[in-house]
Amino acid sequence: MLDLNITLLFQLVNFFIAVYLLNVLLIRPIRQILKKRKQIVDDMSGEAETFETQAEKSLSDYEAALQKARQEAGIARQQGREAGVVEQQSLVSKAQNDARVILDQARVALKKEADDTLTSLRAQVSTLSKQVVDRLIKG
Repeated sequence: MLDLNITLLFQLVNFFIAVYLLNVLLIRPIRQILKKRKQIVDDMSGEAETFETQAEKSLSDYEAALQKARQEAGIARQQGREAGVVEQQSLVSKAQNDARVILDQARVALKKEADDTLTSLRAQVSTLSKQVVDRLIKG
């Protein structure tokens, strides 16, 4: 059976001293280290979440800017096409007007030349008629 004597008391005192020393030398520092690690992990987790939300925001901003740039490029391309069509129509209209002016000038020049030629031929006809009549009479 169990004897209750002074050695039990010394063993209990030894046990409590050992528990106290282990608590002071090992358990408390380990708990503090674990608390610090947990705090560091929590901080890093918070930072990681912050970085992730910033990255998502940056990505969405980039995609929005890219979409806007594509829309602006499409609008600019459409405006360029419309301006090209207007310029083309302007050039075609100017060329048609220039062609009309050239044709009108050519018609006027041809009419004048035709009138001059007709006048010249009429003058020659009377001269030639006189020569024919003179040959017929002499002949």
